[in-house]
Amino acid sequence: MSDVTRTLNVFDSAAYTRSVLDLTMRLAEVIFAAGAGAEDATAAMEAITRAYGLRGTEANVTHTIIALTHEDPATHESITRSRNVKYRSLNYGKLTATSELIAEILDSPPEVADARKRLATIVSAKPQVPALYRRIGWSLVGAGAAVLIGGGLVVCIAAFIATFFIDLITTALDRRQVPVFYQNVVGGAIGPVVAAVVALIDPTANPSLVVIATIIMLLAGVTTFGAVHDTLSGFYLTGTARMMEALLITGGLVTGVAGASLLVARFGFQLRVDANLTPTLADLPVLLVAAIVIVAGFGLAVQVPWRAFWVVCLLGAVAELLYLAGVSAGFDLVWSSALSAVGVGLLAAIAARIVRTPPLVIVVSALVPLVPGLILFRGLLQLSDGNIDGLLSMLTAGAVAAALAAGAILAQYVVQFVWGPARRLQRRFVGPLMALPVRLGRGPGTRI
Repeated sequence: MSDVTRTLNVFDSAAYTRSVLDLTMRLAEVIFAAGAGAEDATAAMEAITRAYGLRGTEANVTHTIIALTHEDPATHESITRSRNVKYRSLNYGKLTATSELIAEILDSPPEVADARKRLATIVSAKPQVPALYRRIGWSLVGAGAAVLIGGGLVVCIAAFIATFFIDLITTALDRRQVPVFYQNVVGGAIGPVVAAVVALIDPTANPSLVVIATIIMLLAGVTTFGAVHDTLSGFYLTGTARMMEALLITGGLVTGVAGASLLVARFGFQLRVDANLTPTLADLPVLLVAAIVIVAGFGLAVQVPWRAFWVVCLLGAVAELLYLAGVSAGFDLVWSSALSAVGVGLLAAIAARIVRTPPLVIVVSALVPLVPGLILFRGLLQLSDGNIDGLLSMLTAGAVAAALAAGAILAQYVVQFVWGPARRLQRRFVGPLMALPVRLGRGPGTRI
């Protein structure tokens, strides 16, 4: 072989490798930015490069950086690609579409150029629903949360309006690149102001429930699930960074609520939590309907695929039912939340196969009604009164959030371990895959 021919072959090989790495990076960036964990992004990159014939590829994911390196075994030349994921927002429609494309690549890899065109179509596609409907979805989360914690008609309407304007204002701030902390300060401040208006309109209502509903709506998009998933999967740097992000968002929310509460207190309005808000099985029909409304609203807001809508709503009701059963059986809030999360996680593994949607989409959406907004607000009020028990309530809220994530992840791990893929992944990954196309079973059809 002449030197010219050898040079051309090396050039062609390097060009092909770069094109595969670039496609792989773009696919990983989309799923990571849309809500997938670091483990899913890493597994996707390694699986895609293997599907295109590249061996010995090393993938690395941190909180904002995705890196991919391949060493040519013939020339020992290393090619590295990295991308900076600056902004992340839950978009389960885009996540599902990209996951389906990854599944096709792993089954029968198309030409790299064709795969890039299809990915570009996914990224540039119009949202599943217009922005107004997504905003209404967040409002339904607030309204359903108000009913879930015992609010009447006035409180429900007020929560709907408050969460509508919270999303409107925070979205406008986000477009102007205002830091997320200050976005949540503003969002948290709206609740007490609306609650004060409710107290003037209907003195018999419990206006504090409006604040709790807005807290639940704002906490619904917090990255606690991703933080716990990354930490349990061994991605400690990414998990810690996501946890800090979640704490920062929660801190902004608490600051906004506390500041607005002090402001309205100057005008004689004091926020209080009714001590008789513990749910019971006697209220089961109303609570289940409220849970379904919350999940449906969240599904609209984060663009859950239409084919999976009925599943997430059904499992949202199941999550609430299991939680109430745990509380009625004498378990505390943390263990009741964990019990509910495990049950939903097990059912989500089956539902994901039926509706062809990643388990992450189903699990996170179904567990939104159990977000600990009431506990967080109670702790905030206790601290504002100088009661040290408020710190315990804050820690309990964090424990509930962690229990929801850890319980659901444990269920997925058990399912994948028993049915096959996790056994093959043990050498490289610790936790289960939540956002990738995993065909359960030990036959040749297993994708990853």
